[in-house]
Amino acid sequence: MDKTNKKTDFEKLRNGDMGEEVIMNKLSKLEKETGKYLEPWWKLSREDGLVYPSQGLLLTPYDGFGPVKTQMLSQELVIQTLRLRMFFLEMFNHPYRIENLKQVCKVKFKAPKEIKSPVLEKAFTAGTALSIGDIGARVIGSQKSRISRLERYAQGPFVKLGRQARTFFVGSASPDVWNSSLAISTMAASHCLSGVPRNGVLADIKRQADLAAEVFEQLSELSETLLHEQKDKQELLKVWKQNVMGVVEASPEKVMHRAESLYKKGVRVFRVYSPEPGTGPVQTVIKLRKEFGSEIEIFAGQVVDVKQAKQIEAAGADGIFVGIGGGGRCITGVRSGSVIDWPELVWKMRGKTKLPIIVEGGASDHVAVTMLLGASGIGVSRVVSGGTIESPGGLLYCSDEKGNLFKPYGGEASARTKFLDGKLLPFGVPSFVEGETTKAQMSFVKHALPTLTYNLHQLIEDSILALVFRGVENITDLQALNPSPLRQMTGSGEFQMNTH
Repeated sequence: MDKTNKKTDFEKLRNGDMGEEVIMNKLSKLEKETGKYLEPWWKLSREDGLVYPSQGLLLTPYDGFGPVKTQMLSQELVIQTLRLRMFFLEMFNHPYRIENLKQVCKVKFKAPKEIKSPVLEKAFTAGTALSIGDIGARVIGSQKSRISRLERYAQGPFVKLGRQARTFFVGSASPDVWNSSLAISTMAASHCLSGVPRNGVLADIKRQADLAAEVFEQLSELSETLLHEQKDKQELLKVWKQNVMGVVEASPEKVMHRAESLYKKGVRVFRVYSPEPGTGPVQTVIKLRKEFGSEIEIFAGQVVDVKQAKQIEAAGADGIFVGIGGGGRCITGVRSGSVIDWPELVWKMRGKTKLPIIVEGGASDHVAVTMLLGASGIGVSRVVSGGTIESPGGLLYCSDEKGNLFKPYGGEASARTKFLDGKLLPFGVPSFVEGETTKAQMSFVKHALPTLTYNLHQLIEDSILALVFRGVENITDLQALNPSPLRQMTGSGEFQMNTH
């Protein structure tokens, strides 16, 4: 199929009626054998203790929900959700889009250069700590041709994130949304880096490694359904598997047991993760690079200053993570008295490092600004996987007194995760709790069926609109706009941005 025909076929897939026909034809045979089709989902849709190695629906004495019931989704809703999931996976892997993915993969990563921004320069001079919600971006591009949203979607927008091209959004290390092979494999098949966490039930090294193996098995099975007619099926499967990222300790003394266990299962991408500052990330990168050489990709963080970023780059990392605190349930900033000022750090890294930067800590609520600051990726947790059929528990949900369905969401430093990690003081007191336990609600919007692919699609559209309303065609051009269109946000401005 040549490029013109690929484009026409991509447009056909995105057409309401024609796209549904494509998906229904692909799934018709599978849906006739409903029991066999849904069996893998039923298998993982149980309470934890009945599921291995994925985390099942897990409740602890530290959740604070009170008595809850559990409820399985109806077969009708599951079938509808899986159709939508297949549509997005089909679109994410369409040959026209994959052609653009391969083109980005061939190009060397271009780190954002230093440019001018009066609002940030003024803040630095005044010593003001700007958080992401303090910054906005004006609309520009009146003298350019209209930017095609369809073409931007066909182009990803992809970024060279590490050694291969990937989508801008990255699965985090948060256990309550990613301790599931269904969540990780779906994210990886959507061309996103996705972590295999090391907290909660996956603090057990064997279970984490076994989960990675289950992810690879699911990717192979998914390729048979999704890619069976594509000539480059094996090539794409390899690309998917390269998106599976094992999360390891930022400790050169402890890291090898976990890293070797993951490596033996096929993991070739590692995230060195430390939730606080220290020399551990740099030393662990040095250790991993010495042991595995160029066979692996390494992403490391959380980086807290430019000097540390340079050290991690010199140690041989392929990318860095920044952002301590600032997430939807994180209270690290409150308890440690720390401002959430990663926008300043990302901006100051321009021209200082050649590595791509992945940001966590509220960035997913501010996609355009995060891109304009100079980030090449955003770590996502509940906003993508929370409350979906792919997250831990699968099709099994908790039900509150009003009948609303949800799954527990506590994060790496919540009391429930401390309990699961065995980090308790005498008399059952959790040590250093830095996160609240909340509910990841299942969406009840008619068209928003509970699959992480829908949530990811929404964020991809956000990234595309960031380009469209700045009059540029790709992320590199967006980050090169000079002077930057970033502006300081006022309270009235934030109110006006939102629905009211």
